[in-house]
Amino acid sequence: MCNIWKGDTPDRLMPEHMRKLPSGLRTINLSGGEPFLRDDLADFVRAAHEQCPQAIITISTNAFLPDRIAEQMPRLLEIDPGLHLAISLDGLGAAHDRIRGVPGVFERAKGLIERLTADGYRGLRLSMTLSNENLDQLTDVAQLAERLGLELGVVAAHGAGTHLGIGSDDVAVDRVPAWLGGAFEKVIAPRLRSWRAKNWLRAHFTWGTYRYLAGRPWEIRCRAGRDMFFLQADGAVYSCSVRGQEMGNIVDEEFPEIWTGPRAIKAVEFVHRCPERCWMICTARPTYRAKWFSVCAWIIWKKLLAHLRMFHLPDLSSDASEDAA
Repeated sequence: MCNIWKGDTPDRLMPEHMRKLPSGLRTINLSGGEPFLRDDLADFVRAAHEQCPQAIITISTNAFLPDRIAEQMPRLLEIDPGLHLAISLDGLGAAHDRIRGVPGVFERAKGLIERLTADGYRGLRLSMTLSNENLDQLTDVAQLAERLGLELGVVAAHGAGTHLGIGSDDVAVDRVPAWLGGAFEKVIAPRLRSWRAKNWLRAHFTWGTYRYLAGRPWEIRCRAGRDMFFLQADGAVYSCSVRGQEMGNIVDEEFPEIWTGPRAIKAVEFVHRCPERCWMICTARPTYRAKWFSVCAWIIWKKLLAHLRMFHLPDLSSDASEDAA
């Protein structure tokens, strides 16, 4: 769906290169393409887990291969009992199939979810990328996640101009309809009424996604190239996955020389003037640590309103923005 499969990046990254990662990493996302296409995925998980024992490792999957995934999960969980699996879901039924371009893949994803939950696997969550193609599916997917008792991550499709050369301007949201704020309210309010702190943070992040889609992102100081990085299939290390600048190559170099080298310094300098103002989990997490007071204040106030059934989002639709301008 993100069209990364159209790229011509060579696969140089191997499991042994995971042993070059900094041992203090706290989160690792093994993404793709589709990670379960690799016969050595378990070796990647093992190497990453042994090198970074504190890290929460998540595999992001499109669930196109439910039998293969279900068969591999027991072995992967033996390696890392805390392993998380994020299944991408763009909508329900035909909407998901249309966006993914393959008939029947929603039923495959649904079957995999049912199979894993029946086996008692507790590290499963859903991930939804909002684009021009599926804004109307937000509440349906959120309700499905709630019925299944699964966490749902809601992120925005980011536009083109990426270093991958395969941007998504054709799907990135270009106009926010007036009803979208109400849809986000239905997703955020139950999270605020929850008594799990993780849900409160997800409520705040989802609010930030709404602001990003409306062209009014929460002001943050991006920590790309300092608190996070993107590792590409050819071994190249970038400051991030959107406007990231190349810092070095983990296949050919050791990580400390990449992280402190001249290209890394230039990459961080670029981050200071980057115009993208992204809103993704990896960019938001460091901001939460730096702005914990304002995040806590937002949560306390909005949680009170949610319990009083008075929680509302401001109208940030395209028409409202134009009127305000």
